[in-house]
Amino acid sequence: MTPTPITIEAMLQPDGKTLYLERQLTLAPGRVKVTVQSTETKSGPTMLEVLDRIHMGQQKRGSARRTEEQVAADVAQMRADDEESEQRWREIWSRTRTPPGTTETP
Repeated sequence: MTPTPITIEAMLQPDGKTLYLERQLTLAPGRVKVTVQSTETKSGPTMLEVLDRIHMGQQKRGSARRTEEQVAADVAQMRADDEESEQRWREIWSRTRTPPGTTETP
């Protein structure tokens, strides 16, 4: 005899393992097969939908995409700025009694 499937609402607990059933089942104790499907409704657009909307808005406003060369130039400038900042910190550290990454012992 094929068992009749039972559909019941439940709440998945924060541990990700425990289900709180909304009503008691009338099954004999033992192993069961469980199929889980979320009943939560979609809360908003997906990230891809948002990015598509942004892209379409930019196109309507006539915004041109940045070229690969422009992006590469910006990355090079950020790296140069980082190196300049790092060099300033090295100069500051060189004037202290204890170099960075070491501890002073009494």
